[in-house]
Amino acid sequence: MLGAGLGAASGLSIFGLGACNKSDSSGGSAASGPAKAASCADKGEIDEAAANLRKVLQYKEKTDNPEKKCNSCAQYEAGKYGDCGGCKLFGGGVNPEGVCLSYAPKVAVPAAAPGAPAAPAAPAAPAAAPG
Repeated sequence: MLGAGLGAASGLSIFGLGACNKSDSSGGSAASGPAKAASCADKGEIDEAAANLRKVLQYKEKTDNPEKKCNSCAQYEAGKYGDCGGCKLFGGGVNPEGVCLSYAPKVAVPAAAPGAPAAPAAPAAPAAAPG
């Protein structure tokens, strides 16, 4: 009997009722209020692998933590899709106000102090042996 109940519940999406809990990028119901601009997830091409990775990393277009936003992440590519950025980890547009499980804060590179010696150059490649 339990199986029959689950089958009926999963069939709701066939009739379009499964979309009741879908939300737009502002976090509100997609059916409420005036039409909103397309989400950043609609920008750029998202193949199956990118879609799966977005799901695994639990990417969402609006963060719950103001200290963790895509636009302050080392993986974020600002302006890749206009107002929406991109991500080095997965394809498609990324909302600057979004977040995922792979959030890594950008690390500021300290500027060299005036008069400080320059960083050492990379070692030269060894000379080829005469042939």
